[in-house]
Amino acid sequence: MMVGVDVNENNENPDFTRTDTIMLCKINAETGKVDLLSIPRDSRIKVRDEFTKANHAHAYGGIGLTLKSLRDFLGLDIDYYVEINYDALVDIVDGMGGLKYKVPKGISIDHGDVHIRPGINDMDGMDVLWYLRTRKIYDNGDLGRVNAQQEFLKAIVNELVKKSKEISMTSLIETYFKDVKTNLPFSTMVEFANSMSNFSSDKFKTYTVPGEASMIDGISYYIPDYEATWDIVNKVFPKYKLKGWKREDSYYWEYEYYNYSYKNYGSNEDYNKIKENKDNNLNNYKDFDDNKDEVKEKTDDYEDNSLDNKNYLNDEIEDFTEDNY
Repeated sequence: MMVGVDVNENNENPDFTRTDTIMLCKINAETGKVDLLSIPRDSRIKVRDEFTKANHAHAYGGIGLTLKSLRDFLGLDIDYYVEINYDALVDIVDGMGGLKYKVPKGISIDHGDVHIRPGINDMDGMDVLWYLRTRKIYDNGDLGRVNAQQEFLKAIVNELVKKSKEISMTSLIETYFKDVKTNLPFSTMVEFANSMSNFSSDKFKTYTVPGEASMIDGISYYIPDYEATWDIVNKVFPKYKLKGWKREDSYYWEYEYYNYSYKNYGSNEDYNKIKENKDNNLNNYKDFDDNKDEVKEKTDDYEDNSLDNKNYLNDEIEDFTEDNY
């Protein structure tokens, strides 16, 4: 797992700040192949038995809770992490001598001495910082930034491959990675550095947790498409499945909410109607994790009530359609 945290002067404890970037990486040093799955920061997942944004996990419980939340969310045995704050990123980019990067059309950033325009840009660490942290410049918000981060990571790798003959990768790690927190063995990092010539951007495969934006109780979330997410996980990380993990252990009832909404209605407004009608049912399942022997009985009741709610909402929607169209 690789996470990026945006530390500023107001952060008293950088170990408990929100993450701006969350990625899962599978790296094969021998072949140079890399699979990367991005989890949008506003993804609504289960953290400490409550559903909230994925980037809140780090603020609530640091890297440990972030690991646990993603393990539960994806059902993957994630052991290693790399946590980098943006200050360290600036040092790393400057340490490798900066890089040239082709900025997509329509992207312009002006902040102090930072001026980024479409086309080829000579970027130093501060340029990279503002390019990767800015999301309001994209029509699709954080998803646009997620894509930019993925593409930039490819560019960083290509640049490191080019410069691996000019600079010592091991020295770069020792000097500029001192502010990067990780439980990766140093020998593993050196192995990656010594195998740098095996990597290239065309060996990168990038994925993003699929879903859609939604407002729930006045808060903006990114709602994962759980079925599509599981398909990606099974395809990309088949050897890293968490033993004993079950879907219902992490987000069974939340999954039922959105799966029901998407398949039957497919809109956020319909979801809110369903949510209002199901709140009483969900409150009865607060003890789900501690009383799994009762799951079958509760599921039957839930499905019966859901069917009643579905029929009721179908009637409401038909009446609304007739009255307004």
